[in-house]
Amino acid sequence: MATERKEKLIRVLQIMQTTDEKTPLNATQIVKRLDTEYELEGVERRSIYRDIALLQDCGYDIVQTEDKRSGWYMNTHAFADWQIKIMMDAVQQARCVSLNEATKIRENLLNLTSKRGRSRLTHMMQQHPGNVNVNENIGIYIETMLEAIYQHRKIEFQYTEINDSMKKVLRREGKKYLLNLYAIYWSDNNYYLIGAHDNHDNLVNYRLDRIVNLTMSDEKAIDAKEKVGVNPEMIIQNYIEKSVDHFQGELIRVEVEYEPGQAANAILYDFAGGNIRVRKLENGHCVASFQKMDSVTLVGWFMQYANIYKVLAPRELTDSIKKRINEVADKYII
Repeated sequence: MATERKEKLIRVLQIMQTTDEKTPLNATQIVKRLDTEYELEGVERRSIYRDIALLQDCGYDIVQTEDKRSGWYMNTHAFADWQIKIMMDAVQQARCVSLNEATKIRENLLNLTSKRGRSRLTHMMQQHPGNVNVNENIGIYIETMLEAIYQHRKIEFQYTEINDSMKKVLRREGKKYLLNLYAIYWSDNNYYLIGAHDNHDNLVNYRLDRIVNLTMSDEKAIDAKEKVGVNPEMIIQNYIEKSVDHFQGELIRVEVEYEPGQAANAILYDFAGGNIRVRKLENGHCVASFQKMDSVTLVGWFMQYANIYKVLAPRELTDSIKKRINEVADKYII
């Protein structure tokens, strides 16, 4: 196959990848785009039919329209537009991804859809980004960690903390941490590294956005089974629930009293989930009963909505909330 024909075939494929069921292209339109976009002049219409057939034989899901005169379209893309939308929104709100990196990822995702799909996704109002001015090396760090796990190698990095002047500084005077990395976990718009140090058997976690100068070490990593015990996947998951997501106990049954209303109902449903039982009281209020993991964040949630919900049970949770309320009140006593 001549070089010119090879290039033309590739360009035809690239053009077809911009189509979908509602925006097909016929041979005449493809020839015109080859000329205007790629400076491939003098292409015969009939050759387009051969190129399309060859691409179909190679497994590309290119479909001809029912009337045939409208041409062909790419029936299957890497992702549906709604899937790309979800990924774009997730990236846009990720606090560990810089605005510059988020913009590049967004553009790469848009390249996975049709020309019409790109237009649909870019014409809607964009939400305010949650990305912050974080380390531009986050992408490189993730690549490094993926490779380290794949090659069973340790990683080395420095960790930062916030000083009294609200400045990010190196922890422990720039100490370098050597870690056997076992998992990279996403929680609350941040990535957490889960692993263990050579001189300790316990698992530890580090936030990726606080890490600097991360590299892959030449040292082989200690296998997770040897370090944390048999069935390391379950052990690591339990650690994540207790240490990263702050779960510290078993499921408990919570009862709250509240005045029903659109906002109160929606907030409680989002928090408690679908398995919630409600009974009405004679005073017009409701008592909701549901199960929730006993965690250090549970008190904080009810403090946030203390003006809406009154916790009735369990007694331990009620006492913790009362104690927190008194502590807050003491801070504001003049």
